[in-house]
Amino acid sequence: MTRDPEARTAGFAALLLSPIGLIYAVFLLAPLGYFLSVSLMKFAPAQLYVPVLTGENYARLFLDAYYRGIVLDTFRVAAIVTVATLVLAYALAYFLSRAPAALRGFLLFLVIAPLMTSVIVRTYGWIVLLGSEGLVNKVLVGLGIASKPLQLLNTEGTVIVALVHIMLPYMTFPIFSSLVAQDPSLVPAASTLGARPWRAFLEVTLPLSRSGMVMGSALVFTLTAGSIVTPALLGGRNFRMMGQQIYELVLSTFNWPLGSAVAAVLLACQFSVIFLYFRRTGRAR
Repeated sequence: MTRDPEARTAGFAALLLSPIGLIYAVFLLAPLGYFLSVSLMKFAPAQLYVPVLTGENYARLFLDAYYRGIVLDTFRVAAIVTVATLVLAYALAYFLSRAPAALRGFLLFLVIAPLMTSVIVRTYGWIVLLGSEGLVNKVLVGLGIASKPLQLLNTEGTVIVALVHIMLPYMTFPIFSSLVAQDPSLVPAASTLGARPWRAFLEVTLPLSRSGMVMGSALVFTLTAGSIVTPALLGGRNFRMMGQQIYELVLSTFNWPLGSAVAAVLLACQFSVIFLYFRRTGRAR
């Protein structure tokens, strides 16, 4: 008795996916399940945690003003970085999509080039630029704009600027892909129908690039919310994001249950953004 071709194809696909499925189960799902279970345990300084179910870690996370402020600051900064990156990346992607083909490859390399450098190196570059003896302060003092070096580091604004710089390529490429995939005759067709350039952009180009904007925004928001190095080096002691707090709770104070609770909330929010992205793209299709 012969098997259905579709069943054989599905079985072969399952066989091909089984190795990666096993890797995900062992190295992703199992650790996630472990720290989610730890987040419901009671903290014990001598033992890290004791197997006593409790919800006090989540209660502390949302009722304590300090931790609640960290959660709100994280998502506020992530939203600001996402919006700022979206505006800058769209202009850059639009320019790249309209650039001559002979020059486009070189320009794309310039966009990719920062990704070849460690985040730590790029963050230290901002320290060199914005430090009290950095280039920016020397220029301001030399031009007489400031009488003394300004305090540019250890501020939320510096963290936002640096994160926008770091996240720019992640937003640029999805938007660029959606722009180059558009039919180049659509805008001239709109012009022949009487649409001005700005109207053709708002009613033709911008809506057709929405999928790239949504994908880039989801990617940048999730990466920004979980960032550790840049906020730690540029934000100072008075600025905290959830990634930093998880690192300190797990490796400094050894409060694994509370650190796991913070990680669980961060992960839930990141997965929610990704779920909304796939739901949005599914409806668009």
